[in-house]
Amino acid sequence: MRIILNIIVSAILVSAPLFCAAQSLQDYMAGNTALTARTEPEEKPKAQEAPAEQAPSNNVMAVTHLPDVKLNNAVISKTVLTYFNGPELKEAQTLYENGEQSKALEVYEKLSADESFPAEARVQAALNAAVINLQRAEYKNALKNADLALKLNPNNPFPQLLKVWIYSAWGKTKETKKEAENLLFLTADFEYLSSSKLALAQAYFNAGKKNEAMEILQNLYGTDPYLISHAAYLMGRLSAKNKPAAQALSEQALSHDGNNYSAQKYQAEIQYKLKQYIPAWQSYASLFILDKNDKKSAKRLKKLSKRLKGAPENYLFYTKLSEIYTKKPEPSNSEAVRVGLFSDYKANLTPLQSFNFMPGSDFTIKDEALGAVISGEAYTPKNISFDKEHQGVHIQNKWGAADFSTKRPFVISLNKEGYSFLVKDAKAEDIFSANLGDKELKGSLLVIPTEKGMILVNYTSLDDVLPSLLMSLTRGIKTPAALEAAATVLRTALVRRLSYSQDAIFDISDNAPRLNYGGVNMESQFVREASKNTKGKVLAQVSAEQTPAEPAQAEIYRSCSSASEDGIRNTKADISYSFSPVNLFKFMISNPPKDLYSAPEDPTLWSSVKWVYLMPLKEIETRLNSLHKIGALKYFEPAKTTPYGRIETMRFAGSKKTVEVPFEEANFILAAGTLKSPFFTFIPFKKDVLIFGSDTGAGKGLCIDGAYGLAKKGKTAEEILKYYYPDLEITEKWQIKKSLL
Repeated sequence: MRIILNIIVSAILVSAPLFCAAQSLQDYMAGNTALTARTEPEEKPKAQEAPAEQAPSNNVMAVTHLPDVKLNNAVISKTVLTYFNGPELKEAQTLYENGEQSKALEVYEKLSADESFPAEARVQAALNAAVINLQRAEYKNALKNADLALKLNPNNPFPQLLKVWIYSAWGKTKETKKEAENLLFLTADFEYLSSSKLALAQAYFNAGKKNEAMEILQNLYGTDPYLISHAAYLMGRLSAKNKPAAQALSEQALSHDGNNYSAQKYQAEIQYKLKQYIPAWQSYASLFILDKNDKKSAKRLKKLSKRLKGAPENYLFYTKLSEIYTKKPEPSNSEAVRVGLFSDYKANLTPLQSFNFMPGSDFTIKDEALGAVISGEAYTPKNISFDKEHQGVHIQNKWGAADFSTKRPFVISLNKEGYSFLVKDAKAEDIFSANLGDKELKGSLLVIPTEKGMILVNYTSLDDVLPSLLMSLTRGIKTPAALEAAATVLRTALVRRLSYSQDAIFDISDNAPRLNYGGVNMESQFVREASKNTKGKVLAQVSAEQTPAEPAQAEIYRSCSSASEDGIRNTKADISYSFSPVNLFKFMISNPPKDLYSAPEDPTLWSSVKWVYLMPLKEIETRLNSLHKIGALKYFEPAKTTPYGRIETMRFAGSKKTVEVPFEEANFILAAGTLKSPFFTFIPFKKDVLIFGSDTGAGKGLCIDGAYGLAKKGKTAEEILKYYYPDLEITEKWQIKKSLL
């Protein structure tokens, strides 16, 4: 997985950012900020700017919504689903959480058949057994369990809905339609019927019944905000013969959910068939960055590269800077931070072959052994290039002559404090290895020659780094209270990280998912003010015995649902959710409460709260075998979960062997790293798996969108922090705990 910052590792469980086309997964996943007037991007579409004071969409595509679509907010904000997890089921639930699914299934089926147990407990036991069997593609057993639950409680619509999904996954279209019609006699509830329609649409889609599937999908597109992206993707697939329509629909899918990996793949193929060679190259590059074993993307890239004019990296949407933004020096006296530059998403620094250095003040270059070897004036550029033959570095002037050559590390420092410098035109052997965009930085630059190239580390300060990191995390939010709360949490996390990175050559990476350090150029006045207004503030367990305090382990993530991992409610509604396989399934098809603090103001942009993806099983099997060689994929399932149902590890059963992997790796296997959180359930079909997920990150700590919602209600930054961290205090008296290593 591509998680880098250990301080945020459980809070930001997402995939690698993309650097390519705006009609890609790039912006949502990477959290890259829109380029400002002080940058010079290559030719690219302009980002769609969100209205002031509105939590924005997490992508930048400007796509026209299908006409005459009006969502019923009163209906979609109401849920009738209830959750049951009685004491009779505790043994089975504990087995399931600990990864003993087979034993849990055995206990659930035993309980469901035991007439001495309460009827409702038997119903829920049967439903849990049905869900486990369904996820193992044991459709006949799943149906037997669902039928038992319905027999025990004929008026309960959920077993009937589950039967609709079982037949849909089984590929039995007629039976799916019949069971969907039977559901109408049990409930008229929006959630049940919308889920049933989706199951029937999937059945028609898989059976090649285009007209029937299209009719239902059009209805879902216009009525259920959680299904807009998925419905648009399926309609695009059904419109394959009408390529312009297919392209428009795939763009719709991505505009409503920038993480829709299947829609991205489909769009790349449509662009290729429409002979839109440059956008197609960019889309395939986006896919290849996520999965370097994607042979089709690699093949297309090689073929389409012949259509490019100039260097391929010029077609990647890297930041290009023509001038230094910082005109007024602002010295910082905060804690020192070492930022590893041009990293990949496993925190490996990419060896550069060359880069250009532009100083904002007079500067000095010091060799590790010889001391000061070069001095220069402000705005005097230097080209730093790697000599592969001698494994050394040449520092060249603007005429290309080498002023100094070395095989040792050296530091480039500005002579005047508070000024900045540019690192431009970075070149690497693999242009897809990292975001090679230009950066404006403060502090000094350490250059370390290696066998394969140069790695760079920026020695700077916490206060200079924080605004840009905050911008990448809170993109689009301008409300001071929400930004100040986030700034305090982020500072806490960074300071804590500094305590445990003393033995490494850098403290943080510049390309952590959703937490990118683009440089001091990638920040706004709003985040700068939030950083200044919270200067020195961190969260800690404050006590008289511990002064100064040690910063707490405060986590942070972007969007939250009502079920919080640490028990913090994101709503005033009384949510009775407790985890079990069937309750998780119910939760994922339910409507979030009407007063959800993180709810977007535009109801068509709910993909950050609820998301649905369709992934081909063949691709999952291919990625799995590239890592573990398990043979033919039989099934997969959660191996270990948290008490709230978030997946910690997953088990993949193959014809040759069975493996258990952590979620970060499972995320890559299932969806090339594009799942937004480990909080999801799934339904396997014959050729695909449908994944229903909720929120982003690990679901604990400060929820950015929730903080924004509370700020809109008039809460101050201090009140927001107290809401999400009731046991912590804000303090300016703290210390960095030195590493014991």
